[in-house]
Amino acid sequence: MPQIADASGPRYLAIAEALAGDIAGGRLKPGDRLPTHRELAWQLGVTVGTVSRAYAEAERRGLTAGEVGRGTFVAGPTGPEHLSRWHDAPPGAIPLRSAHPIPCEEESAIAEVMARCAASPRAMELLAYQPHRGRPEHREAGAQWITENGFPVDADQITITAGAHHGMMVVLAAVTRPGDHIVADSLTYPGLRSLTRILGLRLDGLARDRHGPLPEAFEDACRTHQVKALYLCPTLHNPTSITMPEERRRALAEVARRHGVAIVEDDVFGFLADQPVVPVSAHAPEQGYYICGMAKTVAPGLRIGYVVAPAEAQDRLNHAISSTCWMACPLAAEISSELIRSGIAEQVSAGRRRVAAKRRQIALEVLDRWETDCEPGANFLWLHLPDPWRSSEFVAEAERRGTLVTPSDPFMVGRRESIHAVRVCFGPPRDEAELRRGVKSLAAQLEEGPSYAFTNMV
Repeated sequence: MPQIADASGPRYLAIAEALAGDIAGGRLKPGDRLPTHRELAWQLGVTVGTVSRAYAEAERRGLTAGEVGRGTFVAGPTGPEHLSRWHDAPPGAIPLRSAHPIPCEEESAIAEVMARCAASPRAMELLAYQPHRGRPEHREAGAQWITENGFPVDADQITITAGAHHGMMVVLAAVTRPGDHIVADSLTYPGLRSLTRILGLRLDGLARDRHGPLPEAFEDACRTHQVKALYLCPTLHNPTSITMPEERRRALAEVARRHGVAIVEDDVFGFLADQPVVPVSAHAPEQGYYICGMAKTVAPGLRIGYVVAPAEAQDRLNHAISSTCWMACPLAAEISSELIRSGIAEQVSAGRRRVAAKRRQIALEVLDRWETDCEPGANFLWLHLPDPWRSSEFVAEAERRGTLVTPSDPFMVGRRESIHAVRVCFGPPRDEAELRRGVKSLAAQLEEGPSYAFTNMV
């Protein structure tokens, strides 16, 4: 029962703010069912339309999710501030919910590069202040890394950030202002929602098919709002693992070019793909902001990201970096550069692709009776749940049995209907045997179906 008696401003916003406060304060918990529009309108003495607008605003903020025929529910955890707890698995649990790089024997060479960098006469120089966008030789190495993956760029186009996530924040800060609209696939990396909240942006989800956002939905959004940016993860998309086909990439780039919308392209998994794919940004370079990093392919603790951006945006990126972290860690950038120049970065990436292929095969063999999305190169899969499973119920039951997977809620942006699926990651388990035990437990759970308590929920 929202407390809005003393609230100022539009009533629908007061209701949405009250919901946000009750969720933050723990009075409402994920999965709680909210009153119907008519019931809440009667209790508050407002119109049904006011409640409908309030619920729509709450869903836009990711606070709630509506299910046709079932009602409106408090959404599950969203954003890195909630996802971070999933990195800590209870003792004995099998962690399949974080997209960690999979250990490989090639990664032992990283320590040797670190030792060489530490012993270099330049080591102390790298602990001093550096240019906001990074040293020229570090930007040159970033350009080499991206070019070798099939997207030719030069050092002048590169800005170095403190990881790809920071790169996203820097780009959004450079191309938007508080209150601006941005759009994304209605299934999207949860960290984007947190960034839009920090920057005061309005995030809307675009209708999609299995290949990603629909160009006509993007076109409609541009005609309805003054959209400033389109966020995409087109290669090994998180969470579905799907790689967007060339035709779709060109179509989205054309809409962005026609409406002057910045393309914020997240390619953190692209270096794991079996074959390089031309980025969306390459089809509209004057609008494209291509972002990649070292975390998913080389080492998570190496917080170095590379942003390829139009020349006219470099000053704004420079300002955004100086305002958020002053500069990416020069020592980490030196280690990354040496890994790239020596060829070790590519060797580690190849090793991670090799072990990911083995673990992918294990997971698909165990789950072969069930519908999944898992393209070659991916280190996670998207498991579609059969009726009557709901995503949150499946995750709760899996955790009770000792296996941890990710529900669909954190990935959903502005969807009216729920998606009954979970993401299953291959990286966190210690070895292939532990992965097999985890996915076998999921398969057994699917075979048995929900318990009586779940199937009779209203």
